[in-house]
Amino acid sequence: MKFFKIISILLCIAALGAEHAQAQQVPQFSQYIFNPVFINPAYAGYKQQLYLQTYYRKQWTGVEGSPQTFAVAGDTYLEDSQLGIGAQVLSDRLGAQKTTAFYGNLAYHLRLGNTKYLSFGAGMGVVNSMMDGGMLNPDIDDDPSVPVSKERMTYPDLKLGLFLYDESFYIGLAADQMLSSVLDLDQGDVMVQPSPHIYLTGGYHFDLNYNFSLIPSIMYMDDFKAPARLDLNTALILNDMFWIGAGYRLGLDMPGREVQDGLKKSTAFLAMVQVQLKEGLRLGYAYDHTLTGFSVGTFTTHDISLSFLFPSKRVRLISPRFF
Repeated sequence: MKFFKIISILLCIAALGAEHAQAQQVPQFSQYIFNPVFINPAYAGYKQQLYLQTYYRKQWTGVEGSPQTFAVAGDTYLEDSQLGIGAQVLSDRLGAQKTTAFYGNLAYHLRLGNTKYLSFGAGMGVVNSMMDGGMLNPDIDDDPSVPVSKERMTYPDLKLGLFLYDESFYIGLAADQMLSSVLDLDQGDVMVQPSPHIYLTGGYHFDLNYNFSLIPSIMYMDDFKAPARLDLNTALILNDMFWIGAGYRLGLDMPGREVQDGLKKSTAFLAMVQVQLKEGLRLGYAYDHTLTGFSVGTFTTHDISLSFLFPSKRVRLISPRFF
């Protein structure tokens, strides 16, 4: 099938790009089922209305310099051309390094049936990464590998994605930092180098009865260097107004990768809620607690998302949009 051929090609491109790249801290999204556009550019236009969303995540609360992420995105749908268009801005900080990125997203939604679509998406962006040497405390005075001031590097980035969906399920495949293997981004040992990642996501909507429904979901993330990451989540929905869910995150020790023992056994528990405050306005919250791996078992992670779906001037949707 053409769909599976496309998936195979995309996976091969990501694997080849990662072969000569170093691993990089990338933002984590525990609420990926609420806001997939931050991972997959093919999601742009899925709601078929103007859709705005924000996201903030503070990881390992209480650990100085721990990761924190803030992102804003907007997208809409051009019905005549079957195109989804959008943009997003992301700021991610890890210790002395701060990364700011801007992306423009374009997705073509190919209709496969009455309610089934396959979307092809691309996100082209510019990334600025900055290392503040003044925040570093080297063990050796006058260490030449530690910058005495702020060092920066700016480079283009490309994201690719596929998004297959209908009224009850979705499957997404995305890859980011696709240009890192063809760009000369060598900044020595201080700046963290970009590395391609792939994301495989999926979810299914079950109607339990008139009032309740259930959505199990999954996300697999891999950079072909460190352990892969797998998120397994389930959310119970009441009257399409209130979501409550739980999940389990684990690191997968892939063959042929030399990593620290603690990372091989990294696991975490997730809890999340989402509430529709008014028509079109939703608030989401997720709580992560590390169980094993990095020694921050007493620290927690919080992330908050807020989204607004603008009312449509005319009815477009053939099927509801649960994701």
